[in-house]
Formats: sequence, C-alpha cells, structure tokens
Amino acid sequence: MRANRAVKRLGLGLGAVLVALVVAELMATAWLRWLADEDDFRRFASLGQLRDRYGVFDRFRPHRHLGFSLTPNYRAGANRHNALGFRGDEFAIEKPAGVARIVCCGGSTTYGYGTDDFRLTVPSMLQYGLREAGKEVEVINAGCPGWTTFETLLNFESRVLDLSPDFVVFYHGINDVLASMVWPPEALRGDHSGWLVRETRAIDASLLDRSDLARIIMVRAGSIEPHSSMLRVVGDAAPSNRTFTFRQQRKQGTYPEGVFRDVPIERVLRENGTGIFRRNLESFIAVAKAHGVSVLLNTFAYSAEFPANANVGHAAVRAAIDAYNEVVRDAARRHDLGLVDMQQALTSKALFTDGEHFSVAGNVERTKRLMPFFLERL
Repeated sequence: MRANRAVKRLGLGLGAVLVALVVAELMATAWLRWLADEDDFRRFASLGQLRDRYGVFDRFRPHRHLGFSLTPNYRAGANRHNALGFRGDEFAIEKPAGVARIVCCGGSTTYGYGTDDFRLTVPSMLQYGLREAGKEVEVINAGCPGWTTFETLLNFESRVLDLSPDFVVFYHGINDVLASMVWPPEALRGDHSGWLVRETRAIDASLLDRSDLARIIMVRAGSIEPHSSMLRVVGDAAPSNRTFTFRQQRKQGTYPEGVFRDVPIERVLRENGTGIFRRNLESFIAVAKAHGVSVLLNTFAYSAEFPANANVGHAAVRAAIDAYNEVVRDAARRHDLGLVDMQQALTSKALFTDGEHFSVAGNVERTKRLMPFFLERL
C-alpha cells in the first residue's frame, strides 16, 4: 500500500511538473509572438518563426565555396541586396555597352556595416559622384561582413569576373588580423580552418532548440547562439581560435587572462605575421591582371580614439593593421598600381562609428579620395 501511495505521489508530482512546463511553454510562445519587441523576437525566435515573420530575414546564407555570402533579395528598411546577392540596386550580369564597371571588394567596411541606407555606402556614393561628373559607370558593392582576403579572392574569381569589371577596388585589413589570432602557429592555414570550422548546421535539429521556453533560457544563458546570429551561418570557432576569447576579455576588461597569460595577443600576431595576407593580395593582383582588370589598392583606415573597441582599441591589433598596410603599399609600388592611402588620410573619430567602420561622414570622405583616380582614367 505504501509503495502504491508513493508511486501515485510520484505520478502526481511528475504530472504537475509536466503541466507547469506546458503552461510555461505556452506563456513563452505567447510572449514571443505577441509581446516581445522586434529586438527580442530576433534574439529568441526559431528559424521557422523568423522566416514566417520576415521571409528572407537573414543577411547571410551558407555558400558552397565562400563559407557564407550575402542573401539575395534581402530587405530591411533602407537596406537591400539584389537578386545576385550584392548590396545595392539590381544590375545585369552582362555589362551594358559603353559602361565602365567598377567593383569594390572587401569586408564589412566595403559593405557599409553600420550604414542602414545602402545609398550612403562608398560604392553607391562613388557611382553617384562619377555619374554626376558625366561618366557612364556602374559601381558594384562586392563587400561582405566577415570576409577576409581569402573569401574576397575566391569571390573575385568565382563571381566578380563574371561581371566583366574594368576596375576593382581592394580594401582589407581588420578581418585578416582577426583570422590570424590562432595558436599554436602551425594552426594558421590559408583557408582559416584553424580559425573557424565552416560547416552548415541544422539550426532546428534538437528538441530543446525547438522549444520556445528552452531556447529563450539557453540564449539568455549564452549556451547557444540566437537563430538569427551570423555565427549560425559562419560556423564554430576552432580549438586554436583566440579571437573570440580576446574580444570577450577586452569587453569585460579582464585581458590578459587564461590562455593569454602565457601567450599574449602581441606574440600571437607578431609570430603569425602577414604571410597569408600578402599571398592572397598577390594572387588577387595576378588574377586581375590576367583578365585585364585594373586594380586600385587602399590601405585600411582606423581611429585609435575608440579605446573601448575590442579590436582597434588594442595597440597590438593596430600594429598588425599597420603591418598589413605596409604590405599593400609595397604591392602598389612593385606592381605599379594605383593606391589610395586611406590610413594616412582618415583618422578622425568623427569619421567612424566604432574605430573601424565608417560613419556616413567617413563614407563621404573615403569616396572623395577615390574619385580622382577614376575621373582621371575614365
């Protein structure tokens, strides 16, 4: 009898827990659907919920060769990607007769991260300025946040050359620095496999991930990335990756801790050097020359007036960018290429949103420095 009563109490207890979990799940779903603001919804919603509400909700998608790329036909306010997966207006793959085509290649600073209106990015303003000056041009934004010279090289060969460009603008720096934050040195690879494990993951694979209540708890606890997170597309940090630990410690003010006590970031960046960046740049120039495309190199600009920035706020990162910029200057001299030394010209805090990405004022200034090169050659 006692055993039966114990089993009944256990059953009642489990039933009560189950009912409580069902009620909590229904409340979490109701909050997410009707009460959560847009920021919370994007943070906690499942992939299916995001698609139901926004359609094409994510700026990024997995790509067979590039790891990830921009999502075609993405729309968000004044931002847009065209049907070919480039930020900006639609254009035909075949270049119109009598039109010069300029393609801007790079990462988030070329894409115009932090500038909501695509018309206020450098490629769009460069196109507007050259057309106002009477030049028949199309300027294409081939930048993608997170891309290094590795992805830009692949993108140039596999997608940009299909557009028959006449000129290409090269602008890189900070992303290659971040990708070189791996240790030990033998983990540094040309495909950055020592930095990120690039694999497509099933976002809704686990039962816990499909529960609104469990997903909200896990995202809040930091145990999983939101389904809207770029990292869901990019992939996981490799064991040798030091970038995210460095950035987290910088934001928390605890650097150097843990792995950095024995091997500080200064040593990591110094020993890993500029070799992969130099190799990718040389390959980019060679491919462009082989196809009759004129190259305009840019150094990478930043402002040291953002000490709280997890990247350029640290002297070792700035020193690494400086070293990469010397590689760019050297390549311009040896190959007799055009060079716009953005680093020397653009350092004011007012030109940046965070020390590395440009404000609209910074985009205007950067465009002004690109204009003379094309006005002379078109």
